[in-house]
Amino acid sequence: MASENASEREKREDIIEVVQMLEGLSPVQVEVVRSIIKRFADEQESKLVRDDFLTLASFEYFTMRLAAHHAYSSSVLKKENFEHILEQAFRRSGVETVRAKSMTVRGADLTVGGVTLSLKTEASQGLRTGSITISKLMEAAWIKQVTEREDIPGFIASMVMPHFGNYDRIFILRSYAATGRDGFIRYDLREIPKDLLERIGDLTAADFSPLTKTRTTSAGVTLNGRAAFRFRLDGSDDKLTVTNLDIELCPLHAWWSLAKPD
Repeated sequence: MASENASEREKREDIIEVVQMLEGLSPVQVEVVRSIIKRFADEQESKLVRDDFLTLASFEYFTMRLAAHHAYSSSVLKKENFEHILEQAFRRSGVETVRAKSMTVRGADLTVGGVTLSLKTEASQGLRTGSITISKLMEAAWIKQVTEREDIPGFIASMVMPHFGNYDRIFILRSYAATGRDGFIRYDLREIPKDLLERIGDLTAADFSPLTKTRTTSAGVTLNGRAAFRFRLDGSDDKLTVTNLDIELCPLHAWWSLAKPD
């Protein structure tokens, strides 16, 4: 009970400080702050489904930052926004967090509590709710050196598989219109099992479709006899993509549903 009283006292002190700060703002600034505060009271739903990544504290902070973002913007979070808010959410909850600074080692975006993370986002008008697309798993200038399908397994072994060693876990924040709720946007945070993507290393030359003029080709990856995803070498812009990734194979960690701003 004592801790609750201390928490309430701290809250009242914060409110007094905010009110004092508001007194010094211009009418326009007050209007903007009022809109953001009102946003927190607007209809929104969210749920922390698993707690082996986001803690309750980091989830609550992320939720408020998401609401603040949409106080004035209908644009979904970009990857950079996602990284920044997630970083701040963990730091505020007391977890040591380091943002990747080196461009020489690509793959990891954040290190949280000693665990390296690769972060992705997916948003599109026609986003499929049943499958995930990773538009850029990694850059792959080496595709230009592929002359026949027999070259591909060697490049996967030397270029792709070491890439997975740069991070421990992969998370994707997906955003789309909430089904049956006009004016609402839905966010899902899912984990993409790294060992699932590492099955790319088992592909043989015969698994790939014939090379196009741009050296583009793809192959299906299965898990326990069922289609898991499709791995694509896109020679038109030198990148690797993952399409039709079965969403049932990617655990849901949290979701949010927010009204778009007026």
